Amino acid sequence: MIFLKILTVILFYYLSSILGLLAGNMFNYTAIILSQSISDSDTFSAYVFFFVCFPLLFLSFTAGRLLDKYSRKWLLAAAQISMACGSGFAALALHLGWISPGKPYLLLVSSVLSGIGLSFVMPGRFAILGDLLEHSKIGKHSVWLNTLVLFGYGLAPLVAGYFKEYFSFKYVFMGIGSAYILSVFFLVLIPVQMRERGHTVSGPGISELVAYLKKSTLVSQFLLLMGAVVLLVGPVQVLLPKYAKEILGLSEGARGALLSSLGIGLVIGGGVTFLLHGLKKKGHILFGSALFSCLLFSLVPFLADSLVLTVICFFLFGFVTGVIITLIPAGIQQNTENHIRGRILSLYSLVFLLVPAFSGILSGFFSDRIGIPSTFVWSGFLEMGVLIYLSWRMDQVRSHY
Repeated sequence: MIFLKILTVILFYYLSSILGLLAGNMFNYTAIILSQSISDSDTFSAYVFFFVCFPLLFLSFTAGRLLDKYSRKWLLAAAQISMACGSGFAALALHLGWISPGKPYLLLVSSVLSGIGLSFVMPGRFAILGDLLEHSKIGKHSVWLNTLVLFGYGLAPLVAGYFKEYFSFKYVFMGIGSAYILSVFFLVLIPVQMRERGHTVSGPGISELVAYLKKSTLVSQFLLLMGAVVLLVGPVQVLLPKYAKEILGLSEGARGALLSSLGIGLVIGGGVTFLLHGLKKKGHILFGSALFSCLLFSLVPFLADSLVLTVICFFLFGFVTGVIITLIPAGIQQNTENHIRGRILSLYSLVFLLVPAFSGILSGFFSDRIGIPSTFVWSGFLEMGVLIYLSWRMDQVRSHY
């Protein structure tokens, strides 16, 4: 009976998670393709994505402290309501004509509202596992949850593209807001008891966080490696929808399906991680997969004449990336104590989201000057150089993971 109750709680939590994560990625994708339809600048599209991540600069450590001190369930619910307000504002502004061709800038308000919630949602989704589960089970369920993150990322372009085929942007944003509210509904039904978290945190807790990271070199290296790995997410988020439409000549639904081939690869890669969970030398797998993903990304422009090869390339890129960004948070969770878990995961979210935001701005800037294909090639090879250097420096990841 107790087992059935725990299973029901976990299933409800995962259902809430997939709805919230799918809605979040649908918002990002829809906001970017809307920005590209009302502005000719790739740089503005990058700013739409950047402003989603911008609040993390100011709220990440506050979010981590609050998640370590107060109810993670209710903080998570409030954060998702903020994200629903962002989608609702976009729908209202489109209805009233505040956002239209030549008047794109109020879209940034929706991005900021979504970003405020995102500051709590990303670390909160993972940190709450410390209250729902025993410590020995957190690593496995972190892999499951991260697979849902990847599933939401992969499915979002397909769902958003399908709805955009039949409905205007206003109704797509209304649907996204409804998914957020439904996610909150399932979350509220879950009984969550705060587990022991050691001493309470009265201040931002930054000094304690720094001390913890100095002591745990492995966690520090995981965070740095994640920052390097997600550099290419910026060009993917900002430029890939436009590449699919203008270079490949795909329709709204077809480009959503193309991006979903990357997402399917992400999900399968995340799932395959279960088979790698018990292996030693996962650090070597991380670096090998990361270097291969850079090579694949650089090859994309050379395959533009063949849609089949482009789809295969995106699928493989998603697959190896799914392996990487599932192994890293699982390793962080396994090597982090519960009393500081919220702050560590807030820092992880800051890295995971803010690095692509900056690389997205850079990719938009260069795309306006040298074109999308050249930007893809240079991005892939520059990250490859960064990863080769890190693979030489990160002895803890290579030796102990």
